[in-house]
Amino acid sequence: MYELLATLKGARNAVISTSFSPQARFIAAVGYGGISVWDLETYKNLPISSDNVYNHRNPDNVYTACAWLHFEHADRYLLIIGSQKGTLSTLNWDNETKSFEPSLQVPPEGSPHQVLSIDVYQAEVPLGRLARIAVATADNRATVYSLSPFGDLQEIFSSVVENFSLVAARFCKKNRDVYVFELNGGGISLLDAKTGNVKSTHKYGPDPMGTVCLDDSSKFFVACTGKDFEMFRLENIEHVQTFSGELPIVLFPKVATYAEDGSVLVVGTDRGHASIFNVSDGDKIQDLPYTTTGLVQSVAAITARDGFLVAIAGSTLHSRAEVLIFKKSHASLDKSRDNQAMDLLDAVAPRSTLQSYLLLIIGSFLVINGLYSLVLMCNSWVCLSSISYLNI
Repeated sequence: MYELLATLKGARNAVISTSFSPQARFIAAVGYGGISVWDLETYKNLPISSDNVYNHRNPDNVYTACAWLHFEHADRYLLIIGSQKGTLSTLNWDNETKSFEPSLQVPPEGSPHQVLSIDVYQAEVPLGRLARIAVATADNRATVYSLSPFGDLQEIFSSVVENFSLVAARFCKKNRDVYVFELNGGGISLLDAKTGNVKSTHKYGPDPMGTVCLDDSSKFFVACTGKDFEMFRLENIEHVQTFSGELPIVLFPKVATYAEDGSVLVVGTDRGHASIFNVSDGDKIQDLPYTTTGLVQSVAAITARDGFLVAIAGSTLHSRAEVLIFKKSHASLDKSRDNQAMDLLDAVAPRSTLQSYLLLIIGSFLVINGLYSLVLMCNSWVCLSSISYLNI
């Protein structure tokens, strides 16, 4: 089970998006109170050398999405943030000053439109590779950029999806194509990785889709449909599982994310907690309580060296927002799996009977192995005798 690891303070007002950096080095929370980043070794709120102004009435000071990149060879951590006004910005971790410094700022194309989602193809960028960033904006535009470790940003394509109320753009991890999802209408389109041209379209997705997440294999997606979270197979939009069932107090989209290598789903609620579900059967495993507001919109998850981490944050304007970190150790998961295996064996046979069977099997194996060795020795002796006789 998950246990509370840390309560991170410093975020102001509603948190809209949270994200763990690769290797669980940092966690960021963005929203109506600006940008907050914490070091997950010390749990300290880190300084940001930028115009991180608190003004929830200015759409360029309200941040709606964030994601991380880590360039492995340069050991460079980069936080990507999108604003309500449509500006895309990056903050670079400076290991000498121990602060985040502004590095890039991309204004919106044409009139301002809110950044709806940010996704990266690989959060860990290996040597010799460029990062890929997919951005969805409220003018139904999906834009994909490449980014070098030295900060060179290049636009690969920028496509307006016609007759589409875009809500999110997500990378297909198999081939770098981009899935785009429709808020209302159930539309799901696949855009070509190089051109942005539509390769295929489905019109049978859930309606509405408030938020969308994909699993690491890009075989399944989960959408917040208001009352529930629904999981579908991407290939044919086949319904796979329903999660939650709690009647929402307000029809406000909550975030869902896969965790524990895709075996569980973490979702936000407006009941003062986040919930964890088993992906295979849809059963609820645990509720993670929040400290202040009832609306827990944002959740994030990552697999760290010594366990699984989940972050949850509140989303109510004019109330303090804390980011809560919960942890489940790898050891507890292994123990749980061992217990499940023993329960299965016990269901097949009682423990004492099972031990007897095992001893009988081991004894039989030893006897058979001994007889086999004896036969080989006899055959060798016969062959040697025959050769000696022929030589005579």
